[in-house]
Amino acid sequence: MPRGRCHRHHHTGDSPCSCEMGNLYRFCEPIVLIVLARLGTAHGYQLTTEAGKVAVTHAGVDSGAIYRALRRLEANEHVTSSWDTSGPGPARRLYTLTPTGYEHLAEWSEVMKDIASSLGSLARASQRALQRAQNTAPA
Repeated sequence: MPRGRCHRHHHTGDSPCSCEMGNLYRFCEPIVLIVLARLGTAHGYQLTTEAGKVAVTHAGVDSGAIYRALRRLEANEHVTSSWDTSGPGPARRLYTLTPTGYEHLAEWSEVMKDIASSLGSLARASQRALQRAQNTAPA
């Protein structure tokens, strides 16, 4: 998707749409949304741990990327945060999905379905190309 163009919100401009659906690097944003939807409320370390369980690559999800996604989600009012000072040790920031956060997760769900379909088509096309190459290769 070209930078500055969002096919869902018809946003155009020099900067990407606030939903940043084009930012697919390891699917950090939807992973954060999924984990928060599962847990209800979580602090950053919990999110990092749980994100690793649903990561789409063997490299997992970088904790820095998770915190950047949380800041972006909070700036776009998809997540709220508050400080938890009730336990021992330092205060922890707790994150919770907002109603618009659930809507954003639904948008991501549609985007991921489309990508999964496209990746399936790509995988089938590569298999057909390899089969053709094997059938036409000199013996």
